[in-house]
Amino acid sequence: MIKITALLLTFPCIVFALDYAEYPKFDSAQYYKRGDIVSYQNYIWVSRLPSVNQIPTKNSWRWSQVALSNIDEWHFGQFYPLGNAVIYQDKFYFVKKLGFGRPDTNRSSYQWEEFSHPAIGYALPDVDYDNANLTVDGVDSNLNGIRDDYEIFVVMEHTDPMLRHLGLQAAQLYRKLFDIAQIDISEISIQEVAQLTDQLVSLRVCNRQNIRNWEGFNGYQHKYVNTQERFQEFLMAQKLLYEVLGDDYEPQVPREPCKFIANIGGE
Repeated sequence: MIKITALLLTFPCIVFALDYAEYPKFDSAQYYKRGDIVSYQNYIWVSRLPSVNQIPTKNSWRWSQVALSNIDEWHFGQFYPLGNAVIYQDKFYFVKKLGFGRPDTNRSSYQWEEFSHPAIGYALPDVDYDNANLTVDGVDSNLNGIRDDYEIFVVMEHTDPMLRHLGLQAAQLYRKLFDIAQIDISEISIQEVAQLTDQLVSLRVCNRQNIRNWEGFNGYQHKYVNTQERFQEFLMAQKLLYEVLGDDYEPQVPREPCKFIANIGGE
């Protein structure tokens, strides 16, 4: 028994970082004590106080949201409240219990939780799920031209930088297409309509290539055109493009469609 105890004290315990998806989901019927950790609406939360049926997003004094962006390096001697996140030796940690220890030591493992999250480094919008699908345009709370629920999908599902960038670029093209269905088509030049058509067809070809190359990848359109009203708007806009360009128009698709889509709007 003494030898076993000595070995346990000599060799550090191996602790693996948990990903967002591995944390238990918030349960309104569950009793939570201080320091308990849950996932809820795309974030990780640490319980500040004992509670039952206290929704994290509506009770910031009972729950602390773990930061995903603007994360600084850990500093010796600095006090970190519950939920604060730091970087230490290229790893991410957040505070689950108060203390002043260094994140990577056994002694401080009670204080720090090593974690990973698909959106680390990205400022996620606060999605209003109750109103996200009430209108065709949806909600764009951070005013970046991308619907919140779609933006969350792209960032959470695609950690690969290329797929994420293509997904956000796709949102800009889909939004332009939806805009066409809401305005007088005579206000847009044939050149603009042709350009958008070329871009949309190139995006479709790019998506097909990525479906073949990436396991589990299903493109982006199904998440952007995700209600009956949006589907109808989507069809109407495509019909308008066809009416302007006619049967004889052939879209111009470059040899590298994904690179073409990725560079739209770039210098």
